[in-house]
Amino acid sequence: MPASAGSPSTGPLRRALGWVERRPLLVLLVPALLALGAIAGLADIAGSERLDRAEHNIHPEWLVLCFFGELAAYAGYVLAVRDTAKVDNGPKLSFGHSIQAVVGGFGVFAATRTNGGFAVDYWALRTAGEDRNGAVARVLALGALEYAVLAPATLCAAIAVIAAGEDVSLGLTLPWLAVIPGGLAAVWLSSPKRARRYAQHAPDAGRVRQAFAHFVAGLSILRTMFLAPPREHGLGLLGTALYWAGDIACLWGALAFFGSPPLSVPALIVGYSTGYVLTRRSLPAGGAGVVEIALTFALYWVGVPFGRALLGVVVYRLFNLWLPILPALAVLPDVNELRRDFDEAERESGEG
Repeated sequence: MPASAGSPSTGPLRRALGWVERRPLLVLLVPALLALGAIAGLADIAGSERLDRAEHNIHPEWLVLCFFGELAAYAGYVLAVRDTAKVDNGPKLSFGHSIQAVVGGFGVFAATRTNGGFAVDYWALRTAGEDRNGAVARVLALGALEYAVLAPATLCAAIAVIAAGEDVSLGLTLPWLAVIPGGLAAVWLSSPKRARRYAQHAPDAGRVRQAFAHFVAGLSILRTMFLAPPREHGLGLLGTALYWAGDIACLWGALAFFGSPPLSVPALIVGYSTGYVLTRRSLPAGGAGVVEIALTFALYWVGVPFGRALLGVVVYRLFNLWLPILPALAVLPDVNELRRDFDEAERESGEG
């Protein structure tokens, strides 16, 4: 997480990165070049003939699904952020601050922060009164919540693909069985007694043990969300499901823009999740370049022709990363104010 600008532990590299990150419009050039470079390389692999064939079979009406899918994804993530923040008497973020964090995190700051859009969530939690350890744990809980919803859904989709006998490699479907032992390990680690023990020893531990303690604390928050009555944190879980459903619907619409996607919904979910092992909010530069390559190949592996997969991913990323930058620019002054409040809070508390 970001250190205070005045912290003695802030080295020259961090100060240089901070200077760059405070000029997001300048830095946007880097992810744009990464994305264009990845697309150019993939286009060369696809070949002009296959791309021309796909481009001559467009259906513009599917762009409506792309737009409303991402709109639903944003709304869902706002619910997830607010619900994760208030677990165990945590800070209550207003809808206004939650919307600013989500829009900023998916837009300019997702593309320009070295630690991704989660940095904005961290700032929002700190300025809402959460201490550093609590803010780190809640940000990790938010990231874990994404996978706690997507991974089981993909496991079910993988089983459906296998049961239907679809022509999808077992190398893409069978690894999702790891969700089962992974979930059991998360339940074991997040037991209240174990989480308290790690938290007690965290202040005197080294960086690795502190990071592990934060991770366990995040899992503990996630455990509370799942075990609480639906009226307490059901909106957070529902919001996360809406976020994934909206984003997958956007990808479906982007593929359908170039003709009916030649794959089932379960196969699409497997391909999407395989290409999104790391989410756009957790990756620096919004995953520019990385997501384009990984998602294009993942869709190709589940049965989408390579040229159509590439063009579909380009349209999808237009709605998924680049168009959200426009509303992010509108909330940029508020997010910058949030950052200044955060820096002041860090200096006053002496934390870095």
